[in-house]
Amino acid sequence: MLAATMIATSCIPLPRERVSEGSDEGYPTCGRDALPEGDVIARGALRAGPVMQARSLIETFEVRRRDCVRVFTGNQSWDMSSIDLDVVYDEETQLPLRAWKRIVSPGARPGEERIDLRRFELRTPRVALTQQTDEGGLEHFLLRGERPRAIIGPGRGLLTMWIQRAQLPVGGRLREHVLDIRESIEVIREVTLRRVEDRDDPAIGRRVRVYTIYGREPIYTDENDVVLGDMMGLVPAERVTEPLPPRLFEPPGAPDPVHTP
Repeated sequence: MLAATMIATSCIPLPRERVSEGSDEGYPTCGRDALPEGDVIARGALRAGPVMQARSLIETFEVRRRDCVRVFTGNQSWDMSSIDLDVVYDEETQLPLRAWKRIVSPGARPGEERIDLRRFELRTPRVALTQQTDEGGLEHFLLRGERPRAIIGPGRGLLTMWIQRAQLPVGGRLREHVLDIRESIEVIREVTLRRVEDRDDPAIGRRVRVYTIYGREPIYTDENDVVLGDMMGLVPAERVTEPLPPRLFEPPGAPDPVHTP
């Protein structure tokens, strides 16, 4: 039985396969030399509420309409890590075109921070991942699965993009192929987004819309479907009165999703 299980397990394909060369269509520019700054159409600042153990957790995000695309930028940070996201969507279809993620963790000494850089190209027949190694080199992968129509990333703010496109009524649901980039090995799978009954949430201090993914992970939004927090205790930053704990480290430089990795 054990041997049969091992054989069966070995036949399961990994979510991605290594390739020798990467695919990079470049950062979208809408036919310009560079994108305009554009207009802010959504933003949020979230913090750990009183029921969360990760007291230093803070998440900020912003969505800009920039010519023919919408760009989501976000940061999630706490004592020992900082994660930056930059995800570009087609303005007309609101489907993802490109995603970029940077994770920075402190090293043994200042200046020795560990940096994990990944770029996802979604305009190619298969999603292409380019990842920077600890030594500064590049590794390239192709992800298995259908072209994703949404992306789930670290934090909650990025779900604003999927929820706003879905425009679900109470009781409605949408099942699509989604690229989940939260784990160390990314995966494309079918995920159901569902809207359940609105509720009055005392921690957030207002009536909220409630959505779930994976049949769990309740997310709260405002009437414009901009994420406000979640059932785990993430709330709007203005609802938290205590000061943030001191940062143990600072990321080495601003994120650069256009030129890295």
